[in-house]
Amino acid sequence: MATEVSVRNLSGREVDAEDLRAVAQMVLAAEGVELSTLSVALVDDSRIANLNSRLLGHPGPTDVIAFEAEAGEGEVIISVDTAWRQARELGHSLHDELRYLMAHGVLHVLGWDDSTVELRCAMLRRQDAILCKD
Repeated sequence: MATEVSVRNLSGREVDAEDLRAVAQMVLAAEGVELSTLSVALVDDSRIANLNSRLLGHPGPTDVIAFEAEAGEGEVIISVDTAWRQARELGHSLHDELRYLMAHGVLHVLGWDDSTVELRCAMLRRQDAILCKD
């Protein structure tokens, strides 16, 4: 049974939700993990800043918040506003940045940690390896 991935776009921007769903499925398959559900919310900076402050105690917006899978369920929240700014700064498309953040968020759901330089490098290498297979 494949993981049920639901993507809700609450950002007010047009995005390819089907492609992002496929990226999530690709990461889960690459990691050999099935969840019962993975919920993804695409939001604006205001909404993610509120969640970031309330849930994590960090001020301001961030690009992605993920909650590690519990009882077979995981959640990823991505700020499309922040993704758009980061895409411009890095010189690539919003579409590519959202794919990157989706993969990053799903890896966090699966327990990957990027709290140190070494762990972040390992996580980014894995993320790139998965996305480059596409």
